[in-house]
Amino acid sequence: MDTSLKSMSCTGHSIIAGCLAGILIWVASVTFSFGQDSIHRRVILVGDAGEINPKQHQALNDAAASIIAGKTTVMFLGDNIYPRGMGLPGSEEQAATQQILRSQFSPMRAMGAPVYFVPGNHDWDKSGRNGLAKIRQMGHFLQDQHDPGLAMVPANGCPDPVEISLGDSLVVIAYDSEWWLFPYEKSDSADGCGCHTREEVLSRMQEMKTRNAGKFLLLASHHPFQSYGTHGGKYSLKDHIFPLTALKKWLFIPLPVIGSLYPALRTIFRNAEDLGHPLYKDMISRIGAVFQDDSNVVFVAGHEHGLQLIRDKRLQVVSGSGSKHSYAKMGKHSLFSDTRQGFVTIDLLADNELAITYHALSKQVMGTVFSFRLPWKALK
Repeated sequence: MDTSLKSMSCTGHSIIAGCLAGILIWVASVTFSFGQDSIHRRVILVGDAGEINPKQHQALNDAAASIIAGKTTVMFLGDNIYPRGMGLPGSEEQAATQQILRSQFSPMRAMGAPVYFVPGNHDWDKSGRNGLAKIRQMGHFLQDQHDPGLAMVPANGCPDPVEISLGDSLVVIAYDSEWWLFPYEKSDSADGCGCHTREEVLSRMQEMKTRNAGKFLLLASHHPFQSYGTHGGKYSLKDHIFPLTALKKWLFIPLPVIGSLYPALRTIFRNAEDLGHPLYKDMISRIGAVFQDDSNVVFVAGHEHGLQLIRDKRLQVVSGSGSKHSYAKMGKHSLFSDTRQGFVTIDLLADNELAITYHALSKQVMGTVFSFRLPWKALK
């Protein structure tokens, strides 16, 4: 045998085993490299990550590990700070709430990915009276980091849709869905917002859609337009028998008859955070009408503490289990549903398809649990 090849030969059982392991690692690394090469852009979607706990920590670290250098953008889809948003200056909760937000963006920024936070109802003081002040304080905190790769979109409690261009074929349009539902003071003519009415928001969205014709659009907000979770009026057997777990997850006190009243009353007396509420339905109808004729639009949201993919009139991604998990069923139009904590990646591939991939925790290991391909379609 040529001595120049001896270092690469595999002889003997132990050497063969080691050599095979090395070959497998090499093949895996080459496959991973080719996989990354086929991905033009990646968007990581993490929702409702606003509570620090071990599973939140693991989900965020695993999401950060999936960042591809120079190709990845991270979107946090609202409810970024539980339970009632950013603490106001001088409040007891100010430092703790700052740390909650920092726990989310730090691992992503350490990997070099730009990070955007979309507001949720909990960030607006859980739809409370201090909502506008708290959402602005959250924005101020992010600005104080003096990091151009870190932002809240929209900013300053404004309803203005924000266009984030990710190359020639993919655009994120982010907007504040809680602004549509919020019952107290929102903004005024002196706040620097470009939009002040729903009609102005819709007009701006139409302009963005027209300007980006022929591209994939990710319409990013906190509230989903379709759901088979509790906000969509679906409840588990646990909700009927142990209703107090909705308040505290450890309150397993059986109240089977009284428990069934909670879903019934929630259906009758609608909460603005539920899809059946008139304000919510109006938002779905009016924004949905802007994008209804475009099959290259993907609606992405959190709000429900689970992972869902629904395809009916529109394609709806739900990624809301960054720090919590709750019930969601497989409904009539479900392609996928999972109650475990995790996140979603959307990849723009070289063949001009979107690969939507769901990642969930199982026995303390994050793994891929579902994937869906969306080919680009020329508009008629």
